[in-house]
Amino acid sequence: NIPGSSEDPRLLHCDPSDIVFIHPKDICQGYSQEIWLQDDICLVIIDRTLPRSVMIDRHTSGTSIEFEFELTGSQAGYSYFFPHLDTRNLAFLSASKRTFKVEVFFKLPALTNYFQAFIDRLTPQKKPIVERFLQIIYRYYYGCGTGRTTTATINQLFDPAIKPYSYLTFEQILSNALYSELRALGYELSCPITPAMGSVIEQILSCPYSGATRRTYLKQKALELVNLYLDAMLELRLEDDDLSCVYQAEAILRENMVNPPTLENLAKQVGTNRRKLNEGFRTVYKTTPFGYLRNCRLNQANWLLMTSELSIGEVGAAVGYTSRSRFASAFRQRSGVNPKAFQLQAWQYAS
Repeated sequence: NIPGSSEDPRLLHCDPSDIVFIHPKDICQGYSQEIWLQDDICLVIIDRTLPRSVMIDRHTSGTSIEFEFELTGSQAGYSYFFPHLDTRNLAFLSASKRTFKVEVFFKLPALTNYFQAFIDRLTPQKKPIVERFLQIIYRYYYGCGTGRTTTATINQLFDPAIKPYSYLTFEQILSNALYSELRALGYELSCPITPAMGSVIEQILSCPYSGATRRTYLKQKALELVNLYLDAMLELRLEDDDLSCVYQAEAILRENMVNPPTLENLAKQVGTNRRKLNEGFRTVYKTTPFGYLRNCRLNQANWLLMTSELSIGEVGAAVGYTSRSRFASAFRQRSGVNPKAFQLQAWQYAS
């Protein structure tokens, strides 16, 4: 990225203390604007257009957690949570008309409270997945288990002063099973942007103040936006019995993606009916059971393409596609690139 000017007319509002970057024109068009609200909280506004798909080695600077709110683009209308642990992050960005989003980043010490608040809102079935993820990442960096509380583990993992840099990606660090569970959790945690969130985002984008007053106002609105996301995590929850059926069905599909049961049989296996199972999947995973199965297959393919030396046909067969061409078509439809091109670029960056 190229340093930009606070006088750029594309910016909705700006202060000389903001950090503005202009994206290189040979990759994409647009800008990102960092507004540091205090030393450990940063508000980011991104507006970009990608004329072509591109693989990037997106290494985040330092360690942080991110709450992201997508306003346009393929994920428009949803909000997300991401941890950034100073690992390599090979990402394929698909060509898009426009991506416009607001992000809130927390570093230590504010990070601890917001990460713990996020964990506290997870269902009892999903909380151990995040805790196991933190333990495995800790073991990767330090060569041993933590023997610590979750809060102490978070503090050490996200402290850049005592944590070494990783030259590996999450795909290379995590087991296949845990990687799949985390991707499933990611779908569950994509909360729709509620009218209340939309109102706060509009207030952020149309901030009428400047100087210290602007910073105070934007900090208040950024924290309000994050708290609304945390509230939404609880509001979207199903009744315990219905949620248990969805979780059981999700695990069956993920573990049997090559030969999945029919929807009728899947519903019978978990003790519900087709209608309730479809409704449950739409609530939890924002898609139908077999839309979710397709996502699982392509996520698993992504992991195999980045971590194995299997051929494209072998990867397709391993995730349940009966022909190489059908797999390539599905992968290209989601990623904007052929699986072979993705694999070659991933190997090139990894080396």
